[in-house]
Amino acid sequence: MTPEPTIRSATPDDAATIHGFVHRLESHVHGDPDMPATVGDIAAALSARPPALNAELLERGGRPCAMATWYPVYSTSMGCGGIFVLDLYVDAAERGRGLGRRLLSHMAEMAQRRGDGFLKLEVDRSNDDAAAVYERLGFTASTSRPLLLTGAALARLVGRG
Repeated sequence: MTPEPTIRSATPDDAATIHGFVHRLESHVHGDPDMPATVGDIAAALSARPPALNAELLERGGRPCAMATWYPVYSTSMGCGGIFVLDLYVDAAERGRGLGRRLLSHMAEMAQRRGDGFLKLEVDRSNDDAAAVYERLGFTASTSRPLLLTGAALARLVGRG
């Protein structure tokens, strides 16, 4: 009999597991990922006070098989806090068993306990399967368009105030 899954908050000791999950997620979505984050970076983010990274791990029989990384956000237009789920990953061998849904349900419960009014997530434009799952769960497309500024472009903007 397969053990029932459990969910727990990640600790800095889980940094290697989270790093591996993120690497596999990036590989699944983008092929060979250019992922500069290290296990040390993730451990430091989990250790910071307040944490720069939060994560929930879903385990089966003590073995991590899925995760959600997240951070708290606030919507000035909605007037309430929420949880932004940054990465949601389920091991390939565990997909199709409702574990992603279970993790998102857990995140929704966390949001309600915190007094938050929403969950937010982004899905890569090429990940149609994941988008379909999220839409079936009730997520709707946002009107915002996420943009990212990194590296040389970030450095160029410094001092242009």
